[in-house]
Amino acid sequence: MILIESLFPDTIVTDYKPTNRWDIIKYLVNLLVKNGQLPGELADSITKALIEREKSMSTGIGKGIAIPHCVIDQIEEPKIAMAILPKGINFEAIDDEPVQIIILLLSPKSKMQLHVKNLAAIAKFMNNDQLKDKLISLKDSSEIKKFIIDNCTNVK
Repeated sequence: MILIESLFPDTIVTDYKPTNRWDIIKYLVNLLVKNGQLPGELADSITKALIEREKSMSTGIGKGIAIPHCVIDQIEEPKIAMAILPKGINFEAIDDEPVQIIILLLSPKSKMQLHVKNLAAIAKFMNNDQLKDKLISLKDSSEIKKFIIDNCTNVK
């Protein structure tokens, strides 16, 4: 499952206070760069692609979850970053509720089927209100990763 394989404690943030959804998208891309998941020279083009995707239709899927995502040529494996925002931000979500969990997903264009499978698996995992509420309550990125590992094994 993508959240186990490609999410690392260093790419999970719990203490950032974004001003808007564009801000958190840019921050998460830069977090992937900072932690060696993406080359720095790709940050601007990836951020632009994510924002353009977001402008075409919000990735706020409801129930406090957003999954900004895009496919790009320049990577060979999926990359993922997560932000937990207990107070939430406006993401123009489908249910108009503030988003508290943002999971940014980047996938190689050559693996489009995997991209769709990963989006579905993330949405399925996040659809469990009890798991989502517990995730929001955690403050430490290592605890969040462990919680995901412990609770994600039944989601394929």
